[in-house]
Amino acid sequence: MTVRRGPRTYRGPVPLSRRDLLRASAAAALTAACSPASSDASGPRGSASPDTAAPSDSSTSASSGPPPSGAGSAAPAVGSRPAREVDHGPRTSPLVALTFHGNGDPALAMRLLRVLSDHQAQATVMAVGTWLRAEPRMAGRILDAGHDLGNHTLHHYPMRSLSAATAFSEIRGCARTLHRLTGSRGTWFRASGTQATTTTIRREAGRAGYDRCISYDVDGLDWQDPSTSTVERAVLGHSRAGSIISLHLGHQVTVDALPTILAGLHDKGLRPVTLTELLA
Repeated sequence: MTVRRGPRTYRGPVPLSRRDLLRASAAAALTAACSPASSDASGPRGSASPDTAAPSDSSTSASSGPPPSGAGSAAPAVGSRPAREVDHGPRTSPLVALTFHGNGDPALAMRLLRVLSDHQAQATVMAVGTWLRAEPRMAGRILDAGHDLGNHTLHHYPMRSLSAATAFSEIRGCARTLHRLTGSRGTWFRASGTQATTTTIRREAGRAGYDRCISYDVDGLDWQDPSTSTVERAVLGHSRAGSIISLHLGHQVTVDALPTILAGLHDKGLRPVTLTELLA
């Protein structure tokens, strides 16, 4: 539960002794020396991975108000164990996870959410931090619809080429954005620009408080903007119990293919659920 404190009454300055001033200065210096670099520091600006273009770093922040329904309250934390990579769920239950890389035109995202709602299907959006900063209302719309919202790094840099420090900054930067908008950093993290993670990515994800790096075993190919039938075949031809399916917001072909994908999964006896339900 997020606790919101009321305004404090100002009662004028309280004079400090010289000893108190020296102690305060020493504490401030120690804090500055131990604090990691800002999560918004500029990282490498290389070409974006093919699945999602790197967005501009908008400074738009969320408006004040209570966290959206379904959001937790855990602040971004620092862990000690490396995360482990997960590319599918249990093969013994007829569940699959539709996961969407969160970026792009919010109007297309809203159309896709409506298709999911019409079919009573649940999904997980792995959101790029700068997209959420530019479109802060999307966080609440995703969560209020009953979907999961996860971390897909701050700028969507190709993570395999990043230093450990920059990788951590990218993960933590998105975690802070999620926490500011929803009250939770989210349970799930997906590396940007790569399907498989490296030892460095998993270690830095663990440091940022995530215990799993979410990969996938079904690539919908929608990031290539092919024909609708190509996306449909890519998903339906490879999905099976426990599959984690990779798709994207911001692509018209994804919206167009989704009704057939959902109907086809139903015909195969597979039910789309959130990562939370698949990996419970």
